[in-house]
Amino acid sequence: MWGSRSEQPTVWDIMARLALEAEQDGKPSPVLDHSPPSAPFTREMAHRVLQLHRSCDRTRCARKAAAWDLLVELGNVVPRPANGSM
Repeated sequence: MWGSRSEQPTVWDIMARLALEAEQDGKPSPVLDHSPPSAPFTREMAHRVLQLHRSCDRTRCARKAAAWDLLVELGNVVPRPANGSM
């Protein structure tokens, strides 16, 4: 019947579970888009991307790298100095 909730997980439930399992294993999510953005991020979008891609390596995830670079440029993120530069 319409409006009744089945006991079967939704696509979104499965995606969330896969992302959580990958994060717990220290791996990038298999259900997130790791490609470079097709349009520039807003500050809010970049912040959300960093949250979603927190287990990704910036050198391997173009989407996280683009979000990081924007937030550094805007002054919302201050990178840690490289070793030996202090």
